[in-house]
Amino acid sequence: MDTPTLQKVLTRLPNLITLFFSLTLVTGFRLLNDHFHWNTDPTFDTSNWHDAVVLASFLVTLTFIITAWLGFSVLIERVPYEHTFNRFLFDTARIAALFPILMWSLVASNPTKFQVYAFGLSGWHLLMASWYIWPMLFGNGSRTGQRSDLSSHAIISAIYLALGLAFYFMVAKNWATNPQPGLQFGLVLLTLAVVATWSITRLLNLQRRLQSDFASAPVAAAAAAR
Repeated sequence: MDTPTLQKVLTRLPNLITLFFSLTLVTGFRLLNDHFHWNTDPTFDTSNWHDAVVLASFLVTLTFIITAWLGFSVLIERVPYEHTFNRFLFDTARIAALFPILMWSLVASNPTKFQVYAFGLSGWHLLMASWYIWPMLFGNGSRTGQRSDLSSHAIISAIYLALGLAFYFMVAKNWATNPQPGLQFGLVLLTLAVVATWSITRLLNLQRRLQSDFASAPVAAAAAAR
């Protein structure tokens, strides 16, 4: 494949990533509808904390996924695909991996399964950290905000791993003989609070970066015109 043809193909590949993201959202809402039977026989009960926590988990995870999508959209505008399919394959994997995370968010009220959700989040952030650490290990150059992004993903991956282990050993493992609904509810809320806090913080940082780029653009243009 010659270089001009390769570049033409690479410019169209973000559309496929968009398709993966769209399918994740559509399927996620379908699963939520199936969970509560909203279109046939609604079972959602606002007085039932199990229903409330499942809905909260879904909405918080949706915020996380949208944040991940915004990060991808900004990156692809600032640094388009070039030369190889490597970044496209990685982006396909990380966007596709958002679907099981959204699916697992619906187990928030399940006292023996919620650790899977936390482990899924940990694995996703570990995947992101590996992407940022790769050029540091093999000397392939650096990416914008590489060190701060690497640190952010590595730390939050460890936090989710710790929360998943805590839920498994303190709640899920002994649920059949020693159920602790209060501890279950507390760890679920703590996990969701971490997801929401990280997502909002990430969104604000992304916004600050874009605002900084916008503010520096006229200065750079004026300097180039001299």
